[in-house]
Amino acid sequence: MDDSTRYDRVQVILHWLIAAIVLVMLGLGLFMVELPKQSELPPGEESVRAFYFLLHKSMGITVAILIILRILWRLTHKAPPLPDTVSKWQKKAAGLVHWALYLVMIAMPASGYLQSIFSKYDTKFWGVVLPRVAEADKAMRENFTEVHEVLAFLFIALILIHLAAAIKHRWSDTGITSRMSLRQD
Repeated sequence: MDDSTRYDRVQVILHWLIAAIVLVMLGLGLFMVELPKQSELPPGEESVRAFYFLLHKSMGITVAILIILRILWRLTHKAPPLPDTVSKWQKKAAGLVHWALYLVMIAMPASGYLQSIFSKYDTKFWGVVLPRVAEADKAMRENFTEVHEVLAFLFIALILIHLAAAIKHRWSDTGITSRMSLRQD
C-alpha cells in the first residue's frame, strides 16, 4: 500500500493510543460506579472508589489533550480517500460515524470535566489539584453525570459500529483497514 492511501504516522499513533485509553476508560467507568461509597461500607473497611475516580479523571484529561491534538492534526492533514470499490452509501455512513465519534470524543471529556468541577471534591490531574472554577452544585453535577452516562453508552454503540465496519472490511480484504495499520508494509 503506498503512502497516499494511508493515514500518516502521527494520525495512526494517535488513533491507536486514544482507542486504547478510551477502551480502558469505558471499562473503568462502568466498573468504578458500581464500587461502594465509603458511607456504604462497614466501619473499618476502606473504599477504593476514590482511587478509581481520580484515575478515570486523570486519564480523561489526558485523552482530551490527545483528542485535541488529533483534531488539530487532522484539520491540517487530509485523510486518504476511500477506494472507489467502496459504495457511495458506505462512504456516507463512514463519514457520519467518524463525525459522530469526533463529537462524542469532545463531549465525553467535556461533560466529565463539568461533572467534576461541580463536585464537592477537587479535580486532580495526576495528583495535581486543578483550580476550582465553580462552586459545588449537586444539581449541576447530577445533570452532567447523566449527560456523561448517556454519552458513554452512545460512545460504546459508535465504537461497536466502527469495529463492525473494520472487521467487515478486514474480512472482505478491501485494504481499508491497512490505512490505519501500525505496520507499514
